[in-house]
Amino acid sequence: MTLPLFTQLGFFHIIDAGAWDHLLFVAAIMAPFSVKDVKMWFLALSSFTLGHSLAMAVQIALALSLNSALIEGMVLATLVFTAGRVVWFKGAPKTSRGRWFGAELLLALCFGLVHGLAFAKDLAPLLPTSSEGLWASWGWFALGIEGGQLLVVAAVFSLKWMASVRGFNPKDFALALGAICLGVSLHLASQFYLEL
Repeated sequence: MTLPLFTQLGFFHIIDAGAWDHLLFVAAIMAPFSVKDVKMWFLALSSFTLGHSLAMAVQIALALSLNSALIEGMVLATLVFTAGRVVWFKGAPKTSRGRWFGAELLLALCFGLVHGLAFAKDLAPLLPTSSEGLWASWGWFALGIEGGQLLVVAAVFSLKWMASVRGFNPKDFALALGAICLGVSLHLASQFYLEL
C-alpha cells in the first residue's frame, strides 16, 4: 500500500538530515523517559503534535503572515530550553513525577505551537485550494509527522538500550543526550543569530 503524498511529505519533513530542529527537540523531550513510560512519553509527544497541528491549521486557515526570522528564532529557543532542562535536572526532574509531567505536557503543547508556525510556511504553498482537499491533506501531513517522530523515539530508545548494555545508568544517558542536544542547539542558535 502506498501512503498518501502528504503523509510522505510529513514523514520526510522530520526524517531529514536538514531537520535538526525537530530531531533535536524530539530527542530532548524523550531523554528522561524509559520505554516502560509509554503512556507518559506518548502523551508528551502527542501534546507536541497537537500543538503544532493546531498552529499549522490556524495559520493556514487564516492565511496569517508571520515574521519567519522571529519564528525560527523562537524554534531555536525551544530547543535550547528543552535540552537545557534535561541538563539542569541532571537527566531527571527533581520535582515529583506528577507535577513535572503536567508541566512537560504544557511545555510540549506550547512548543508545538511554535514549531507548527514554522512548518506552516513550508506546507501552505503545496496544499490544495478546496476546503475538503485542504483539511484532508493537512491531516495526512500531520500523520506523517507523527510517524517520523515515532521513528526518532525508536532511535532514542535503541541508543538508550545499547548504552544500558554497556553499563550506562539511564539517568546518565539522559544527561548525556540532553547535553549533546543542548550543545548542537546552542551552535545552531549562535549561527542563526549571527546571521541576522
